[in-house]
Amino acid sequence: MLDEIVITASRGQGSDGTDFSLKSIEAGRNVYIPDVLKNEPEVDIRRRTAVSDNADMLAIRGFSANRILLNLNGRSLNAAGVVGGYYIDWSTLPLDSIERIQIIKGGSDVKYGNNALGGVVNILTRKPDEKMRSDFFANYGVSRDMDYVQNYRVANSWKRGVFGYSVSGSYSKADEFLWNNDYEAKNGAGNFYLDMPCGGELALGAQFTQSRRGFIRNNRRSLDPNSPDFQVPYDNGYPLAFGETIAPASGNQNIFQPGPGSFWDKRKTYLDLSYKQLVRDWSTEMRIYRNIEDRYEKNYSTRLINSAYADGLLVLDRKVESDRSWGGLFELSRGFERHELSAGVEYKYLGFGDIDVYYYDKVYNNNASYAGGPASQEGEALAYYVKDSFRVTDKLTLSPGVRLDDYRVDPTNGSTVKTLSGRKPSLSLTAAYAVTPSDQVSLSVYNKYRTPGMPEVYWWSAGITGGNPELKSENNRALELALRHRSGGGSLLGLSAYYYSVKDYIMFRTDLNSGSGRAVYNIDGVDVWGASADYRAMIKDGVKVYANATVQDSRKGSDLYDSQRLLGGLDYLPPFKSNVGAEVELPFSSALSANWRFVDKQKAVYSYKTGTYQYHLAVLKAYNTVDLEYKATYKKVMQFSVYCDNVFGERYQEKYGYPMPGTTVGFTAKLSI
Repeated sequence: MLDEIVITASRGQGSDGTDFSLKSIEAGRNVYIPDVLKNEPEVDIRRRTAVSDNADMLAIRGFSANRILLNLNGRSLNAAGVVGGYYIDWSTLPLDSIERIQIIKGGSDVKYGNNALGGVVNILTRKPDEKMRSDFFANYGVSRDMDYVQNYRVANSWKRGVFGYSVSGSYSKADEFLWNNDYEAKNGAGNFYLDMPCGGELALGAQFTQSRRGFIRNNRRSLDPNSPDFQVPYDNGYPLAFGETIAPASGNQNIFQPGPGSFWDKRKTYLDLSYKQLVRDWSTEMRIYRNIEDRYEKNYSTRLINSAYADGLLVLDRKVESDRSWGGLFELSRGFERHELSAGVEYKYLGFGDIDVYYYDKVYNNNASYAGGPASQEGEALAYYVKDSFRVTDKLTLSPGVRLDDYRVDPTNGSTVKTLSGRKPSLSLTAAYAVTPSDQVSLSVYNKYRTPGMPEVYWWSAGITGGNPELKSENNRALELALRHRSGGGSLLGLSAYYYSVKDYIMFRTDLNSGSGRAVYNIDGVDVWGASADYRAMIKDGVKVYANATVQDSRKGSDLYDSQRLLGGLDYLPPFKSNVGAEVELPFSSALSANWRFVDKQKAVYSYKTGTYQYHLAVLKAYNTVDLEYKATYKKVMQFSVYCDNVFGERYQEKYGYPMPGTTVGFTAKLSI
């Protein structure tokens, strides 16, 4: 019952034969994955910037970042996340040669990792065939608030005999919209395939991304929402917006507050090796992978922090070896009689390297010391799973599954971080019933655990709680219902509903009152529930429509550190959101498409410092955006489009304190040969 988005130049067919062209991503107008997913039901986007954001920006059914699993061709892309907090770095995943994006909502599938409570995003790249294929993309856009957003891509694939390859590259650049937040990225990737005897396949993959992004500077004279200066900018040339810090800011270390020109240069490498082989009636797959990420960061002085310094003097120069993770899996599967059986074992090593400080201006930071240092902890996760799909009758299929997660986080290099370990079983059962050939209903019940991540273990141990009481794994007792109706005319209606009760929900809170920086602890629990409807159809020749709507809510249990109880549920969970769109085919192989997106008001707890830390209930107003695009095809190999996003210039925020750009217009060109 997963949702699938096909990225293609023509009207593509999903794996179940459904036309997904209304959801296809054409265009270089989309820079990275969240741009593609923002119009999906049960998916919420929380960007600080339209391009280059590296924060926790995507949520599925209310769960984000550390509760979403991101895979590329079957391998995990979730970073260790200790230096700078847990994150999924979407900016390192351009749309170069992506063929499909699968969204699995919820955690009913025991195949996917212990952190997949909210869901899974599977990204699958295009495999080569005997016809050589080359694609060239170009996009250029401007708005009242940004001078340019540009994106260029090239991809080539071919298979000759037993050998095949797929290579791609991209270049993206965006002008600063928020103060100091310019962006530039380069990406290159290659996947190489070799057919082996007896139906085997050996594959080698490599991807390198280098991105340079400026740190957002605070452009409010006061961070206190009750102060008149909250609405007064430092620089009238940029929007009112909060800034960010160069992690790991804490205490009085002003050195991590960005100054003019501050940036990081991030270099990330993914390496993969996989082997598939048919052994008698069993399909087997072995995969190993490696992540290598380094951030080169420079910060410059600002008189807003230290009036004794001029703007723009180097005060920090360091290298952060932010990810050194690796892992592997072995999986086997077989179909026999009425069963589809699969089992697997997965190992992950989560680690990072040193922080090398090349230069640090101690005087600028009021004589506070900072020297970097070696890694403070490392983690391991070992998991086993078995699942079956059993056709009880021609209409009823039962899919039971069991998973065992074994995890451990240990201190390294003499660190005082505490050890935390555990072993947790997860159980799942899904029943799917074909009411008619066109109607299917499924019900999933499961009990799934999420073990603490490395940054959570670190701040549980080193933060306000000081490692006491012990940090527990989350336990999600869930119920999911889904219905699909497909008509003879090709229309598709999907309905879903879910209820999650997460016991021992892990809360990650910033609170500097104690001087220890952050707090990680369990609260009694969080309940999340919602429902959605998704419809798409060809209403007549050349006219396609789609619409989806989501309702959702949550309730939070007792929270030790939220004595004011400003918010009774999860942050940034709009109670209602919807998308309505249409595409009309026009003469001369052209088409006009439109999309209307509505997101209801959202609430979140905002913390700020006025001597001590204060808490404020932030309310983001509801917003509407309308996007238009006209595209035309020439001789089936060239496609051009012009687009206008946010046609009416709606002023809105997806995350409190960070405005989004106004109307953006641009053009794209694509050549496929």
